[in-house]
Amino acid sequence: MRIRIFIIVVISFLLALAASLAFAQEIRLGALQDTTGATSDVGKDEALGVREAVQYYNDTGGINGKKIRLFQYDYGYRVPEAVTTYKRFRDYDKVVMVLGWGTGDTEALSPTINADKMPYLSSSFSGHLCDPKKTPYNFVYGTDYSTNARGAITYWFEEVWKKDPKWKALREKGEKPKFVCFMDTASPMQPLRSKPSKIKLRFLAFRSDLMRVCL
Repeated sequence: MRIRIFIIVVISFLLALAASLAFAQEIRLGALQDTTGATSDVGKDEALGVREAVQYYNDTGGINGKKIRLFQYDYGYRVPEAVTTYKRFRDYDKVVMVLGWGTGDTEALSPTINADKMPYLSSSFSGHLCDPKKTPYNFVYGTDYSTNARGAITYWFEEVWKKDPKWKALREKGEKPKFVCFMDTASPMQPLRSKPSKIKLRFLAFRSDLMRVCL
């Protein structure tokens, strides 16, 4: 489902950009990919999907009759390389839009792309990118990480904590549930501030073989 939403959003942006570039012979699209770095296990498939989507639309007439020219580079999931590659997109390739990837690099580039007014659709769902007053040129195609976490925790609190007999004794004592999330990497989530009096959150770094979620 998210892949379909991603493609729809990309094409919508490109249609708008094509309309504003009526005299251009091609639409230049930049794609920042991780095919050799820490997230290359999924990044390779993402890169392949981007290439095939571009090929599909070019084979079926392009965008308003204009072909998409794809500039696709691997940055190895390293922020400095992402910054350098973005400058190449902007200054050399002259792209009109960029498809981004990770949270660290997208957040690092955010001030620059918003100053440049460069539409930037990222596969990062960081909540820091979702305020149109601060990041009007950053776009995501799904709910952000923090919203997902708040939704999951709120559902558990309403449907499990309040109703499950397992927790009845604690509820009657006035106890509050404690949620502990063990992460093996730095969390991209913003601090979760939903109902802090009801749910205490602790994000701790552990080795990956100990990664688990405990309620």
